[in-house]
Parts: sequence; structure tokens; C-alpha cells
Amino acid sequence: MIKKDFIAKISYQTGLNDGLVRLIIERFLKEIRESLLRREKIEIRSFGVFYIKKFKAKKGRNMKTGEIVNIPERQKIVFKPSKIFNKEK
Repeated sequence: MIKKDFIAKISYQTGLNDGLVRLIIERFLKEIRESLLRREKIEIRSFGVFYIKKFKAKKGRNMKTGEIVNIPERQKIVFKPSKIFNKEK
């Protein structure tokens, strides 16, 4: 499912026009992006948590040459789903 599909589905279910739903979704995603750029944790109840996790520097290996390569410290966005997703239907 892509953003366009979400917009169409929410528009149909709520009776709101596509333009308004698109604006709401765009603003919601913009706030999530900006919060993550500020390194803030985002918690959406009954859905999950987005946060930034640091990964230590490590040594890797080039699979073609066998040469050891240094991989620098990095940060990644991580999503931890809510426990509601673990329930069986």
C-alpha cells in the first residue's frame, strides 16, 4: 500500500475530500520527520515507537577481496511495533 492508497481509503471512509486528507497525512509525516531529525522519540499508542539508535563502529570484510574495512559509527531510525501486532487472530 502506498501513500496514494491511504489517502483514497481514508477519504472514502470519512467522506472528506482527497485534498484535505492528503494535507493531513503530509503534515503528519512532516512532523514525524522533523521530530526524528531533532532526535526525539515518537510514541504512537497501539501502533509503536520510532527512535534513533546508535550503532558502534566495527570492522567488516570486503567479500570480493577479503580486505578488512572499517565501518564508522552510525545512527539509524528504528521502529518497535506495539504488542498489539503480536496477538494472533
